[in-house]
Amino acid sequence: MRVPEVALAFMVTIYSNVYSQNRGNVWMIGNDYYEFHNGGEDFNSGMLDTFSLFRHMSMFTTHGMICDTNGNLLMYTNGQWIANGTHDTIKNSEHFNPGYITDTFYCAPICYGSGINQGALILPHPGSLVLYDIFHLSGDFINNFKAQSFHLGHSVVDMSLNNGEGEMILKDDHLIDDTLTFGRLTACKHANGRDWWLIHHQFNTDRYYKFLITPDSIFGPFSQDIGQSIYSDNSGLACFSPDGNYYAMISPVDNHNLDILKFDRCSGEFTDVIVSEVLPSFPTYWWLSVAFSPSSRFLYASSLDEIWQYDLQAVDVLGSKKLVATWDTLYAIFTTQFFLSQLAPDSKIYFSTAGSDSLQHVVNQPDEEGIACEVLQNFNGIKLPTDNVSLPNLPNYDLGALPGSPCDTLTGIADLGFSIADLRVQPNPASDWLNIVYRTNEDAVFELFDLYGHPMAEVQLYRYFKNRLLRVSALPAGVYAYQIKVSGEKVKEGKVAVVH
Repeated sequence: MRVPEVALAFMVTIYSNVYSQNRGNVWMIGNDYYEFHNGGEDFNSGMLDTFSLFRHMSMFTTHGMICDTNGNLLMYTNGQWIANGTHDTIKNSEHFNPGYITDTFYCAPICYGSGINQGALILPHPGSLVLYDIFHLSGDFINNFKAQSFHLGHSVVDMSLNNGEGEMILKDDHLIDDTLTFGRLTACKHANGRDWWLIHHQFNTDRYYKFLITPDSIFGPFSQDIGQSIYSDNSGLACFSPDGNYYAMISPVDNHNLDILKFDRCSGEFTDVIVSEVLPSFPTYWWLSVAFSPSSRFLYASSLDEIWQYDLQAVDVLGSKKLVATWDTLYAIFTTQFFLSQLAPDSKIYFSTAGSDSLQHVVNQPDEEGIACEVLQNFNGIKLPTDNVSLPNLPNYDLGALPGSPCDTLTGIADLGFSIADLRVQPNPASDWLNIVYRTNEDAVFELFDLYGHPMAEVQLYRYFKNRLLRVSALPAGVYAYQIKVSGEKVKEGKVAVVH
């Protein structure tokens, strides 16, 4: 995936640890479908403050946002459109995330925000002061009761354009076309402190997809089979520990999975399964959320009715599991159960409420063991200006290089060890020609197959070219699979449609 050339003039090549501070300081909230009276939470003082304002974007459970390095709100999205810091639509961002889920299902009677937990994630583009990558999911129905995501979208906003109000310069470029889990997009800084690892999961398998985001390219998908299979995913959450050494994902409803995995920020590989637990289905049948403490020592996993703590420093992590809160049913019925959680800039963990309420729960001392972590339910110190169900999807923007690691310095793209970069197969669908845009250090071959595996066409991808054309006008209309081989080994694959 190539960064648009128009933006290259704004690239910077020196990374500083202060580059990303304050990126998560302002949270848009609100689950007000009709009146558009919404508010937010501001952490710029070092403590939580709430505010109300009139804005046009309603929030459901999809919530991506980012601030500048001074803590000023830059942009936010509910998965259906993107607003800038003045709450106006970023130019060219309408319908940036097309699909039945975002365009129709969550637009009745009005578009009030997508309902995909962690369905959008906004990252500052490595090495740039003005570019921002938005990764996003929509979905379509398999049947009347089951929806699924079928591609991972990538869009780019340049905040230097449109008089500083921002403009989308790349819209819904597909990083992968596959049957994917419904949400749970998350990311972690590479050990060089500049690049990003983007992590997502295939549906109905134990396969993770990983992408490496660098100043020039998005490499991947790379895959790894580890942990439990995800075959029921209407909710749930995933996150990295603040130090980037651990990853956790929780799955609801049918399979009730919790996986805690060790992560290598250099290679992007999961290196060990710390916990792989099948959670109880009764009485807390719907497990929803995970969040790490600021020190990365404790993981908090929640259902609608319970919050549990795991100690990552324990010899037996699963055996360290402690119940630290049971939902206070005396407050209200069905409204304030534990829902989404997020570690905040003030080092506390906040929980939204499942029924959308003007209160939140908070883990006040998340680095303390057991009930000393102090879960404050229906906390009267937080009175939101409007009912709210959402919390933002925030990676650790401040994570720096990993000292002493094999890759704690910035690595040249030529040294990353990947054979194919910047791959685009366009247009898709195609009618006459396919234009294969690429960059490779070795000669490769592009092969096209029908869905029965019969070879239909091929073209050589020579290392001294940047693109090659393949005529498809004589092929029957339909969907075709492609793969790219280097020295006889498959390094990329995907699908393309031919229409006439």
